[in-house]
Amino acid sequence: MIGILSLVIPQIVSAQGNFQSELSWGVNGGVSMSSVSFNPRIPQSKLRQGVGGLSARYISEKHFGIQCELNYSQRGWKEMYPDSVNRHYSRSLAYLELPVLTHIYFETGKRGRIIFNLGPQIGYFLSQKELESNIDKNKDKTPNYVMSIQNRFDWGLCFGGGFEFRTDIGNFILDGRYYFGLSDIFDNSKIVKNPETVAFNFAASSNQVICVKLTYLFKLKN
Repeated sequence: MIGILSLVIPQIVSAQGNFQSELSWGVNGGVSMSSVSFNPRIPQSKLRQGVGGLSARYISEKHFGIQCELNYSQRGWKEMYPDSVNRHYSRSLAYLELPVLTHIYFETGKRGRIIFNLGPQIGYFLSQKELESNIDKNKDKTPNYVMSIQNRFDWGLCFGGGFEFRTDIGNFILDGRYYFGLSDIFDNSKIVKNPETVAFNFAASSNQVICVKLTYLFKLKN
């Protein structure tokens, strides 16, 4: 046993000694495809918009690190009904978001890495804009048409993966992510009947976002 340890321990120490921590920062940008998970359900297609911001990453040990971002993210929803229903509606929501992600990577050659990111994300609602609407809001008063966003703070889980290519001028990362919102954009309440129509608040109304991003990181510490 002592003989085995005398052989293994120097190898472990040597491997740790060869590792150098990495501190990087940079910018990111890409395409977002969003929807809102309503209950009762509303038929939707993905609303395609944009996302971008600043990135920082610190790799403290081999294969593991932490990555933080501060992004301007466009989300929202686009309602999709059968062709026989003459109804069109989409709304864009702008958020400032802060993901704090555990970063995991595996080397693929001298310059390549396969990466995985997962962790919590918080957001703050900034503004909203109707992109398309032919709804008569005097008759249809459901919240998805007539109400502004009620809950400014948003939170949930973010996870995804991709590929990183390291060069002499910096690191280029292409990755895809899924954001699963755990908070609601509208307040929850019981159904309220109206003489002309029926207005109600949703039991759930959480953001769901898929994004594909390209990130450039410049290494500050090697």
